[in-house]
Amino acid sequence: MTAHAAQLSPEEFRDAIGHFASGVTVITAAQGGRRFGSTASAVSSLSLEPPMLLVCLNRQSATGRAVAEAGHFAVNVLSQDQGALARQFASKADDKFAGLDVTPGERGVPLLADALAHYECRVAEHVTGGTHSVFLAEVHAVRTREGEAPLAYFRGEFGRLELQQDSQAHARLRAQLLDRRLPIGEPLDAEALASELELSPKAVRRALAKLSGEGLVERDENGEFIIAPLNFAAVEAAFRARLAIQLGAADLTVGRLDQDELAELRRLMDATLAVDPTPMGVWLQANGAFHERMIELAGSPALLDSYRRLMVPGIMSRSLLTDEHADPAMAAAHQALMEAYEHGDLDAARAALIRDTDAAIALHRDRLAAVGGAI
Repeated sequence: MTAHAAQLSPEEFRDAIGHFASGVTVITAAQGGRRFGSTASAVSSLSLEPPMLLVCLNRQSATGRAVAEAGHFAVNVLSQDQGALARQFASKADDKFAGLDVTPGERGVPLLADALAHYECRVAEHVTGGTHSVFLAEVHAVRTREGEAPLAYFRGEFGRLELQQDSQAHARLRAQLLDRRLPIGEPLDAEALASELELSPKAVRRALAKLSGEGLVERDENGEFIIAPLNFAAVEAAFRARLAIQLGAADLTVGRLDQDELAELRRLMDATLAVDPTPMGVWLQANGAFHERMIELAGSPALLDSYRRLMVPGIMSRSLLTDEHADPAMAAAHQALMEAYEHGDLDAARAALIRDTDAAIALHRDRLAAVGGAI
């Protein structure tokens, strides 16, 4: 829809400007012995020399009035996990700071301790633009925190802004970790990894922080990232998630594949029927190809992406590569699964997938128990 200025309603403009994604901040100030704070997305860099920001606050905002009267304020940049905090400061609560860790800035302005960054500012100019007060402010102090992505605001919703390089760093480090290509028990050097992967050190550090949240890496007594032991709980969770995806893919594909697709799936399945002595690495590759193709045939990129993110082949590699050869029993359910696909029998396919998952979980439980419960 196209609307011209003379006809543009506030609703139309709000909807259109909602297509512009922005970061999310909380503007804080102190005045008359009280603390003030308000969520704001209309914040932007204005100048580098001197360092200046442009901040817009509604003229009816108590925080805006406090900023105008005090002449000093802080911009607290929120991280991706602080959507609740953004909503708290967008509310009409009497004490928006209740329960929060707050530290004083250089001029006594309250700073949200867990924010991604703080910019302490002095108002240089204050003008009015329609419904909002516009503050042109000089920045006199900054603090930043590494390892997290910012909170984003788009179409009236808070969300996560994932940078392409951050996504690449996370995916590639996760693959290297699960494929045993990173040293176990040694600190992970972000600078060296960044050079090897041709990524920025900051992206690698953020990826390591994300992997820490997934339980795949942890910090040692010196605060360095090291590979976390792979335990049974993590393995079982991955296989249960894989099963949920496989059952969804089966609903979309069983009884709907053509003969060429079934023949291809049969060929991939046959490769998993280990004939002694099949090297474990060869079998793992064949098993991964068979399972991934079942998901791919569903024709859903989102489903396939979710499956790949589980990195089940890497988990299996980390757990089983100490075995020299594959055990034929590891693919015991594959033949029944393939026959169910060929006969268009969804119930039989679902039952075979469940048996395959239960057998895989039992196998990995035994392997991990044999080495003390974790690798």
